[in-house]
Amino acid sequence: MLSYRHAFHAGNHADILKHSVLMRILGYMGQKDKPFTCIDTHAGAGIYDLDSEWARKTGEAAEGIGLLLDRADIPAFFLPYTALCRSYRDSSRQYPGSPELERVCSRPQDSIILMEKHPAEIGILREHLGGDPRIHIHQRDGFSGLAAICPPDPRRGMALVDPSYETSGDYELAAETLIAAHRRWPAGILVLWYPILGRRRDEIFVLKDRFRGAGIPGILCAELLVDESDDGGFGLAGSGLLIIQGPWPLAGELETALPWLAGVLGRNDCGSFSVEWLSEQT
Repeated sequence: MLSYRHAFHAGNHADILKHSVLMRILGYMGQKDKPFTCIDTHAGAGIYDLDSEWARKTGEAAEGIGLLLDRADIPAFFLPYTALCRSYRDSSRQYPGSPELERVCSRPQDSIILMEKHPAEIGILREHLGGDPRIHIHQRDGFSGLAAICPPDPRRGMALVDPSYETSGDYELAAETLIAAHRRWPAGILVLWYPILGRRRDEIFVLKDRFRGAGIPGILCAELLVDESDDGGFGLAGSGLLIIQGPWPLAGELETALPWLAGVLGRNDCGSFSVEWLSEQT
């Protein structure tokens, strides 16, 4: 299925969680001189127009990143992310998606691999980022692409897996893909994003249970909920991240930062968060 277009949702609360954590992980990786590889399996268009008809139609950016950028009480954890987003908003009324964040956070010695299957999105992605020699763009399925490329060169690195979850089978496929990728690339940091929707609660439970039983150490789960209203289970109530072998301080940083984010983005005082280990660190 190729109906999903992220332009409708760019800059929403799910992007804030996903992209702020992504920048934090890349920041840690950049502290060492050794090069790294960053893989993005479902890259999208890379950069999004906040004034586009799609963005205005949903209003998700206004209720997401738009609520953060002009605040004076932003915790340190979010400052690199919000500063970058503010610069794009003020200069061009745009929002940087994960490929653009990866480009900005990478150094000359690093490598970025972007995968996107959608025929329209891949063209926009190439237009935005195709001129950077560090960036390699592939039109292909991200799940099979990650399996094919692991382990990358350089081996030091991370992968962001961010599918659309257009079908319930994506949850099982995501688990299988990351577990297999870890076996082939145990040194890699693997990050899986997933949406929290009422109608998919069972799939999320099975997803987490699959990782708990995978025998992989150091799996961190962070979730942000912004809405607990009953809309038939179709609204995006929140989102989560499963992080395999992430930087060890990240759990404590999220415990400190996410209460503020839940308070700012929560609707009708319903914002909440959770940070838990699905498997113990070694």
